[in-house]
Amino acid sequence: MPIPATRVEVTELVEASFEKLRVELDNGGPELAKLPCVDDWSVKDLLAVRAWWTDNVLIWIQAGQRGHCPKTPAKGYGWNETPRLNADIVRRARHRSYRSIRAQLERGAARVLSTIDGLDDAELLDVGVFEWAGKWPVSRWVSVNTARQYVTARTFIRRAVRRSVPPRPRVVRNVGRGYGREES
Repeated sequence: MPIPATRVEVTELVEASFEKLRVELDNGGPELAKLPCVDDWSVKDLLAVRAWWTDNVLIWIQAGQRGHCPKTPAKGYGWNETPRLNADIVRRARHRSYRSIRAQLERGAARVLSTIDGLDDAELLDVGVFEWAGKWPVSRWVSVNTARQYVTARTFIRRAVRRSVPPRPRVVRNVGRGYGREES
C-alpha cells in the first residue's frame, strides 16, 4: 500500500479501507467477536488493538498541534516493544464488550477523517511539522496507524471466517465408463 501523497489520497485511503472492514464486520455480525483470528487473539481483541492505534495517532496529532511531543508509541514502550504493547491493549480490553470496542473503532475512524480535514496541508503532508513525527509526514502516520491496520484486520477476519466454516464434502459422480469427476 503506497503512502498517500495528497490530502485526497489519504482521505480516500482511510475511507475505503475502513468501509471494507465495516462491511466485513457487518456481514459477520456480533458472533465474530470470539472467533479466533490471529495468534491467540479473537476478532474482538484485534479490533481493540486497531481502535487503540487509531485513537493514539489522533492523540499524537493533537499533542503536536499544542506544541507537545508525546512519547510514541506510548509511555513505557519503545517501537521495538509493540508486541508487548498490543498484548497489554488486549489484556486491558478483555472485560469490554465487542460492541463497545467496535463503536470505539468507528468513532475513531470518523475522528481521523475529521482531523485530516482540520489539518492544513503543511501539517498533513510536510515532514518536520511535528517533532513526534520525525522523518515522516503526518499523512504517513495516519496511513500506517489506520488504513493499513484496517486492511490487515479485514484480511485476518476473512481468513478466520474461512477457517471457521467446515469444508464441504466432495461429491463424486459417475460420468461415462466408470470414470468419475469430482465436484465441489
